[in-house]
Amino acid sequence: MTAAASAMIRALVLAALVTLSSGCRTGGHDARVFHAWGSEDAKELRARLAHYRNVLLVCVYADHWEDLGPNRHSLFHAKGTVVRVYKGDWQLSEKIAWMHRLDDRAPANPISAAGRLYFVFTSQHTDAEIALDTGEFTGYSPEQALALDRIYPQEGKP
Repeated sequence: MTAAASAMIRALVLAALVTLSSGCRTGGHDARVFHAWGSEDAKELRARLAHYRNVLLVCVYADHWEDLGPNRHSLFHAKGTVVRVYKGDWQLSEKIAWMHRLDDRAPANPISAAGRLYFVFTSQHTDAEIALDTGEFTGYSPEQALALDRIYPQEGKP
């Protein structure tokens, strides 16, 4: 990885941590915050995520598509750095790689996900590439992060 790419990842990680740690918080009884996940309340979101050992926020630093041809799946591969552990045994700055199988051809001119934040849900902790299903990773939004903060509060956080 080049020095410029490394500096960009460090800047993105810092920006993500600042974003996640700032902002106003309303009382813990406002269930609307969970609507960003399609859940009615904390209990419902917690139940949806209960079967995953790890709930992570990841900054992607590399990705590519693999087109397996007509009438076959395509594969999206991503590599990232863990920038927040909501739940689980991953550590900050650990590398994670995943693959997602799609029922369609890969895009002709894909836009890279490098530099973007994603929530990742998995029960695995490995150096190998993890196969994720639909719904086991999704793009970051501050509203979704706030909901996860509510159900997975961090020690010493306001």
